Amino acid sequence: MVILFLIVVTLASAVNNVVLFRFRRQSYLHSLIFFSAFISCTGHLLLALSTTTEGADIANKMSYAGSLFLLFFLFCVIVDVCNVQLPYFYKRILFILSFVVFGMVCTVGYSDLYYVTFEYVEKYGVGNYVATYGPGHAVFNALVLLYLVADIGIIVYAFLKKKNVSYKSLVALALMQLVSIVMFLVVRQMDNDTIVMPAVYVFDQLILLYICVYVKRYDLAQCVLQSLEDSNVDGYVSISSNMKFLGCNDIAYGYFPDLKLCRVDHSLPLGFSIAQFFKIWAKEIKSGNVIVSKEYESNGKHYKCSVNTTMLSKKDYAMLFKIEEDTEVHRYVQMLGNNNNRLEELAKSNANQIHAIQEQMIVGMANMVESRDSSTGGHIKRTSKVVSILVEELRKDRRFGFSEEFYSALIAAAPMHDLGKIAIDDLILRKPGRFTEEEFEVMKSHAEKGAVIVENLLAQVESPEFVRIAKNVAKYHHERFDGSGYPSHLVGDEIPIEARIMAIADVYDALVSKRCYKDKMSFEKAKDIILESMGTHFDPQLKHSFMNCRERLEAYYMQVEH
Repeated sequence: MVILFLIVVTLASAVNNVVLFRFRRQSYLHSLIFFSAFISCTGHLLLALSTTTEGADIANKMSYAGSLFLLFFLFCVIVDVCNVQLPYFYKRILFILSFVVFGMVCTVGYSDLYYVTFEYVEKYGVGNYVATYGPGHAVFNALVLLYLVADIGIIVYAFLKKKNVSYKSLVALALMQLVSIVMFLVVRQMDNDTIVMPAVYVFDQLILLYICVYVKRYDLAQCVLQSLEDSNVDGYVSISSNMKFLGCNDIAYGYFPDLKLCRVDHSLPLGFSIAQFFKIWAKEIKSGNVIVSKEYESNGKHYKCSVNTTMLSKKDYAMLFKIEEDTEVHRYVQMLGNNNNRLEELAKSNANQIHAIQEQMIVGMANMVESRDSSTGGHIKRTSKVVSILVEELRKDRRFGFSEEFYSALIAAAPMHDLGKIAIDDLILRKPGRFTEEEFEVMKSHAEKGAVIVENLLAQVESPEFVRIAKNVAKYHHERFDGSGYPSHLVGDEIPIEARIMAIADVYDALVSKRCYKDKMSFEKAKDIILESMGTHFDPQLKHSFMNCRERLEAYYMQVEH
């Protein structure tokens, strides 16, 4: 029965490793923890199956290798989840201590440093060992105690001081540590950890899987809030569909200091007016009465507030409230009274201001994506220029007959074509070499994700036509004229014309620009490749326009080089 139990536990640990890799944004620390737990479980199973002292010794060393480094990686995850800034020096010391203890374990059979004696025995009908301990084992016990105290201390500190940390995550981590303490005491009483500890490791894996599921929503909200924060001066507050506070940025805290009393993942308190304001609005949205903008006054200041919703799952969503302090503008409008002409000018100015802020936000997010991608520096700026040069030539060609509004929208949408890369894991996005098939499939998903992001960001502030063009640029710029592109394998005129134009700009820049994995190509060779691909990759109708603006494109890239 013991052997069967250990086999089941080891298989469960292996399955948990597979499940973890279904989370595309999982931390590498989680992967190391899960692998260490599997190694330790396997060591315990091999120990139970052993029949000689040599076999028991090898299995024991394997168990120590997994458990020692599992303790270290678990400590690092707790520090990360609790958002505690810990000097790297402390982590390095703990890592070295873990290596030192493992090194002492490896001396078994060669010195008395860790075990004075080590003999094979059978306990509960399975292989095990009895040993007398050397001084090194006391170091191991001290290290385990140090990890335990440090983990509990960080969790308690985050619970008391870090209101921006998920309450559910803290409870899960506390439960994991409580079980570890209880099992540690049980093992000391039994003087046999073969059965207990593998089950503890699998339990730890399950707790971490739970955290991976629920922390993901907070990462998403924080990512959106941070990207907006980089490009404007407005406050943002996020509330979940079940009326829980998900967080806000520093500007919102500055506008309304009472928000600092709100705990993440808890209901908004009823004790102050701004919480009531957002809570009532959130309930109206949930009931189907979607009011996209409201005004709020507090302490003599006037605020314009708007809301957008972001889906987290099929049933769960987050409400993102934007807060703009416009006291001076509001007072000015009141002063104008019935002067209709001045009101129209002010409204136009506000609309232009909103558009400018939105454009800064989009460009800021695009630049943030590019800063994460180590291979495409300056790509956004250059492709936008290529699109504008192509548009200048298309305006002269009466065959197309597009409006000025279309061409202006296309130029404005060009920087958004790779926004979907913000949702791609750094391990893939920043990989310097070629992708595996699985990695490339993940990378290809940036096109559809980009279209969703564009719609969420622009739907409430831009015209439907502009949103349509921007979505098409983001989603279909990797489609090929012969239908071999992605994500929808569109053929010929099924591909929106704005995406066909963007495809030429995207590929041309990739050819004539230097990347970390290739040198730049000559203009002549790049031209030949583009022309050879007309009818397969690119729309042959655009061949004439491309050839007519070649000299301007080459002049621009030579200027960029200098």
